[in-house]
Amino acid sequence: MMRKVDSKGRLFLGRYYAGKTVYVVEVGGGLFVTQDRDLAERVRALGVKALLDVYYRLLDLVGEPVAEDIERAVEDAVWRDTSSTPRS
Repeated sequence: MMRKVDSKGRLFLGRYYAGKTVYVVEVGGGLFVTQDRDLAERVRALGVKALLDVYYRLLDLVGEPVAEDIERAVEDAVWRDTSSTPRS
């Protein structure tokens, strides 16, 4: 999901997270957000290398997506976020 940070540095995650505690870890120029404190601690301790290892194992398992699959996924996400009718 993509969210914009407001002028005060706040990030809106949605109503589901309202009033809940979340843990934010800076990893490799990005943010990792979770409600699980132990997971946040492990991510912080392992850092970017661990996340990349998981990503590469996933690519080995499912294969690298082709450009058409990525384009279709992006189009579907944009359609879902901007339209009230299902895409055929």
